[in-house]
Amino acid sequence: MGSGLNEKRKGFLRLRLLDPVLHNEVDKVLVLHEDGLTRFGFDTSRKVLEGHGTTIEVLNQADAKPPQQELVEDLITMISHFSGKLYGMRSSKQKEVVKRAKELFAQA
Repeated sequence: MGSGLNEKRKGFLRLRLLDPVLHNEVDKVLVLHEDGLTRFGFDTSRKVLEGHGTTIEVLNQADAKPPQQELVEDLITMISHFSGKLYGMRSSKQKEVVKRAKELFAQA
């Protein structure tokens, strides 16, 4: 459904998940990966949903990555997201910023 960092992504908004959860109308939410629901704050989201009788089941837990790789991917995602907002999502400047960030993290 797109990046878990973008709460305005079409797939996420189309789900209209929050209202039914807050009204205790949803028993279980299935996600492929933790970051498919939200890039950050997954445990907080789980706690809120569980407080309304909803469990979250992550289907692809076998694909767990080392913490360092997850951190690098999170940083690149954040740089991409915010540089896209700053420069425009299709601009060459945004693509250059992301390219340089990837190069920088590949050296680390």
